[in-house]
Amino acid sequence: NRDTNIEILFSETMDNSSITVNTSNTNCSGTIRISKADGSGAFFEDGFCMQMSSSPSASNNNKTFTLDPSGRLTKGVVYKIWVVGGNTGVKDESGYYMAADNITASGFGVEK
Repeated sequence: NRDTNIEILFSETMDNSSITVNTSNTNCSGTIRISKADGSGAFFEDGFCMQMSSSPSASNNNKTFTLDPSGRLTKGVVYKIWVVGGNTGVKDESGYYMAADNITASGFGVEK
């Protein structure tokens, strides 16, 4: 559904302050990024990331984060999710950063 929120589930309780999204524009920033392909098929180019309407909401003891895109997802478009790792990315409640970036391999789309 094009109006559906997106949930990210972590295996550990996360530090809320490390889970960020871009709520200002369609540039690719924040520790969780959702992108559609640009004209050449490349993902995560500024101008092709989804703007979120607000910061992610946490549930499930800070393991599940719900993202609310500010606009509708487009039918027939492939989207990918990038969770930023390394020492500028997401970290768990003990302060350990996720070791590496995690980008969905095949992406996802919406049907209606």
